[in-house]
Amino acid sequence: MGSGEFTEVTRTLIKTRAGQRCEACGARIEGSGQIHHRQPRGMGGSRRQETRSAANGVYVHPRCHAEIESRRKRSAALGFLVGVGRSTEEAPIRLWDGWWLLLPDGSRQPTSPAP
Repeated sequence: MGSGEFTEVTRTLIKTRAGQRCEACGARIEGSGQIHHRQPRGMGGSRRQETRSAANGVYVHPRCHAEIESRRKRSAALGFLVGVGRSTEEAPIRLWDGWWLLLPDGSRQPTSPAP
């Protein structure tokens, strides 16, 4: 496994949290979804353990993933992109059903938007 890639266990935690729904739009994912890294791995990956945490991944449709990547300013405001040096565990994200903190164990906790 390369640097920054999710382990199979972490991928399962993220997909289980999503419950077969796109975490961005809430629609059911039929077939294959994608796991988006909230904190980009950067060129060559990352050595930081947090990069491989379930708090750093969201399960999304390919079209939602493309929108996250193409509308980076909006995605950062919604917590789908988290800057390097900031903890994904402490960065609120606006999923389809509200604002959440994503936790390393694959669970989530309700929160409010970042100030």
